[in-house]
Amino acid sequence: MAQPEVAQFTQQIDASKAHWQEAEVDVLLHHLIENQAAGGDGGNFQLSTYNSAAAAINSNGTITTMGPPKTGKMVKTKWTSLKKIFHQIETYCNTSGFHWDNVQGAGIDGPAATTIWNTYIHPKS
Repeated sequence: MAQPEVAQFTQQIDASKAHWQEAEVDVLLHHLIENQAAGGDGGNFQLSTYNSAAAAINSNGTITTMGPPKTGKMVKTKWTSLKKIFHQIETYCNTSGFHWDNVQGAGIDGPAATTIWNTYIHPKS
């Protein structure tokens, strides 16, 4: 029995992954802001909200989507990732002695600052 080409197999896997463009993330965030009451205080939305966000992204005529059309599950995964990044930055900002601004970010220069930053962006064991 012939084995599939490695490159062909890789393309099949990549085609099933969500590839997020900045414009898609913008539509997602605007949709969740418009429906924030559905998320309660913790921003934990129901699948129906994620599905409607996916529909808003997929039906946006100005975005050329890469990869498969977004699904509610993909949207939930992206939202979870965005919240995690936000909380990591929030923790960093609330640490005495560290700088953050919304234009320049953390302004990480040098190996010592990079090491400290990496402790905030990697999950705690």
